[in-house]
Amino acid sequence: MDDAQLISAAANGNRAAFQALVERHRSLVYRVAYQFSGHHHDADDIAQEVFLKVYRSLGRFRREAQFTSWLYRIAMNACIDHRRRETAAPASGDPETALANRPTGEPGPEARAYAGQLGQALQAAIDELPPRQRLVFVMRHFEDLKLIEIASALGLAEGTVKRQLHAAVHRLRRILRDARLAEGQSASM
Repeated sequence: MDDAQLISAAANGNRAAFQALVERHRSLVYRVAYQFSGHHHDADDIAQEVFLKVYRSLGRFRREAQFTSWLYRIAMNACIDHRRRETAAPASGDPETALANRPTGEPGPEARAYAGQLGQALQAAIDELPPRQRLVFVMRHFEDLKLIEIASALGLAEGTVKRQLHAAVHRLRRILRDARLAEGQSASM
């Protein structure tokens, strides 16, 4: 069955159809949640929340819309809501998982240490971005979505997505440059 058939059946109370939708899209939702939160436990919680919202809202899903775009928007909103609910300071991320697109070759210990430090610095910088910029940056650079796909998923104009992405990259450069300068100053003392 395709998504449209599963959605129709699930909206009419077919639990097996809903379970098939969950199985089909679970990895996408988890990946988005993990990239946003940086923690497996939080990603699991967010993914569960997303599918609860989907289940409750299936009757309102517009059939002419693409299900994955709708699902992605729900996932992104759940990530933002989760971030707002956090009471602790943002974590810098696990050095083993901070970079999603690390090279697959087996680097030496020095390269692994540097990659871990770089990954931590990048994750910390990403955590400092405003939610909309972080969202667009993660969707583009970690999920490898095209600008038009991001625009569709977020209900924004493509030009707005471009501006948000541009602002995120410039802000990340500034944050990382400032961190490098601060590190250099503390090392010289």
